[in-house]
Amino acid sequence: MPKSRNPIVALLSLLPLVTAALASPTPPNILFILCDDLGWGDLGVFYQNDKPGTKKFVTPNLDTFAAEGAQLRRHYCPAPVCAPSRASMFVGVHQGHANVRNNQFDKSLENNHNLATTLREAGYATSLIGKWGLQGSGGSPAAWPAYPTKRGFDYFFGYVRHRDGHTQYPFHTTVDPDGSGKVVRSPMEVYDQDEMVRDDLERCYTTDLFTARAKKWIVDHRAAEPAKPFFLFLSYSTPHAALQVPPVAYPAGGGLTGGLQWAGTPGAMINTATGTIDSFIHPDYAEKSWSNNEKRFATMVRRIDDGIHDLVQTLKDLGIDENTLIVFTSDNGPHHESYFSANYEANSFNSFGPLDGTKRDLWEGGVRMPSLVRWPGTIPAGRITETASQFHDWLPTFTAVAGLPAPARSDGVSLLPDLTGSGAREPSTIYIEYLHKGTTKNYNQFEEDRRGRRRNEMQLIQVDGFKGVRYDITSHATPFEIYNLDDDPKETNNLAASSPALQQKMQDAVLRLRRSDGSAARPYDSEFIPPVNALVSPGVDWKSYSGPFPWVPDFAGLTPLAEGTTESVSPSVGPGGNHYAILFSGHLSIPADGDYTFHLASSGGSHLRVHGATVIDDDFARSGAEVSGTIRLAAGLHPYRLHFLHAEGAAALSLQWSSPAIPKQPVLAANLRRFDP
Repeated sequence: MPKSRNPIVALLSLLPLVTAALASPTPPNILFILCDDLGWGDLGVFYQNDKPGTKKFVTPNLDTFAAEGAQLRRHYCPAPVCAPSRASMFVGVHQGHANVRNNQFDKSLENNHNLATTLREAGYATSLIGKWGLQGSGGSPAAWPAYPTKRGFDYFFGYVRHRDGHTQYPFHTTVDPDGSGKVVRSPMEVYDQDEMVRDDLERCYTTDLFTARAKKWIVDHRAAEPAKPFFLFLSYSTPHAALQVPPVAYPAGGGLTGGLQWAGTPGAMINTATGTIDSFIHPDYAEKSWSNNEKRFATMVRRIDDGIHDLVQTLKDLGIDENTLIVFTSDNGPHHESYFSANYEANSFNSFGPLDGTKRDLWEGGVRMPSLVRWPGTIPAGRITETASQFHDWLPTFTAVAGLPAPARSDGVSLLPDLTGSGAREPSTIYIEYLHKGTTKNYNQFEEDRRGRRRNEMQLIQVDGFKGVRYDITSHATPFEIYNLDDDPKETNNLAASSPALQQKMQDAVLRLRRSDGSAARPYDSEFIPPVNALVSPGVDWKSYSGPFPWVPDFAGLTPLAEGTTESVSPSVGPGGNHYAILFSGHLSIPADGDYTFHLASSGGSHLRVHGATVIDDDFARSGAEVSGTIRLAAGLHPYRLHFLHAEGAAALSLQWSSPAIPKQPVLAANLRRFDP
């Protein structure tokens, strides 16, 4: 990778990326807080405060947080279960491009640009505290190929393996609270950098443990490097899995002198590591006529709520609150489990809100996330956006904030215009594919025709503002149900019968934006990608941009140095010299249905998309050798975008193709079409 650039210089050189609402040239700190299985309806300000009846809980600190910033009310996770959702979020791509799909827990996160690597390149200190689960095979920090410190994080404290995030007291054996003494889980592993520290964590409850460690890390970083911005990913393992509660009440106050405090003493690591484990029920709920598990769940959510206040107060005490962007969200829809003999159901508090679906569903309740963003002085207080967005939008959002373009590989767009209320943005790509051999919960709050609906292969896409969703896909011919979520968020009125043209657009769109993955085969993998109808002329459109760039860039928000048309893909249209990039675009004229392999060789890196699908990504792991990628195309016109980066020396770029009917050769001018002016 190139050497890190001064973040302030980077910001000033790429000001078109950053909206006028950003008042300071100093990049802000970024605190990303991700909960595990917290539903859209689990926030007071989203649903609980106005929920009918009296069976509800409160999130007062998160309500304040929301009032001080922005609510993203249509923000989607990439998949309705943790591993693929988190993987897509980290690397900034949707599930049609991610290497972790379905229930591939503990699979190694690919070694590519991600939230941590890009921000570290921008001059940030990077830290991950909490749940990981994307480490790959192995058994130790040295052996795990995707241990957090091998994926861009300077510091890591937390659970590595997926299974370790299922209980909330890592030191202790988890026992069913029914009095039988039944062992639910053995002690779990927690690592501090490369050292396993489980035996130091007696009576430590994970929500408290991760909050206290996050506070400690922020304070230490601020003392050691006050001028260096930080990116802290705080990954809670609650309210997922075992419904365990803290040992004692949350300490009064918050920040530097109150709330949770990190003692650092084995056996008394934090100031709530005292009393009796798994015993405290919040007094607001202790006398309710609820089940024990319902009291536990409400207490778990309230504990997260208390932690958010504590963290914000810490930022205020340190004088960095107004220069810290905080995102609060969840990885997928609400769970329905307790890990105890007495079960828990998500309809206890309607954690899905007024929507249908839970964890592992593609109905709105399974994939629409409770999302808040706070940045005092930059994000207007009380802002609410109903514009659809998805997790892969965070990578380009954060790189824009840091003063860098997103990598061309990212499927996302910057959300800064939504957050600040200044400017416009391109629509987000909302796309999910997922397999689960189960059924939608049979809750009477859900529409009758989807209670107990078989899942199997599922797919979701949004096109022209409409949602398409299909369950139990047996072939590409399986139709989408179509819903207008603006008027029908509960998905009660299926518009498919009256929308044949939109049905076809959705059928075509899902083939055009994804790539198949042999580890997660789909019934539509063998389909030919359909062409488009377009007015075109011979040639190639190009735009050149002045660098330097730390990676093959996405050019969104950048002003071209020059632009024009040419007969073929060639670096000769560039400005000459060093440090520039070129975007080539147009259409490929494909002569016959077939598998087409494209071959790229470049002097500094390249990225090729056909339609929205990435065919070649020659950037992060670039070796300098020729790279290739194969895609199945139907005869006709197919739009492409080729991003080319040149650093130093002689500029070189070669685009060739081959197929069973075409020997390897340069893509001929006769097969290149520019957009008709």
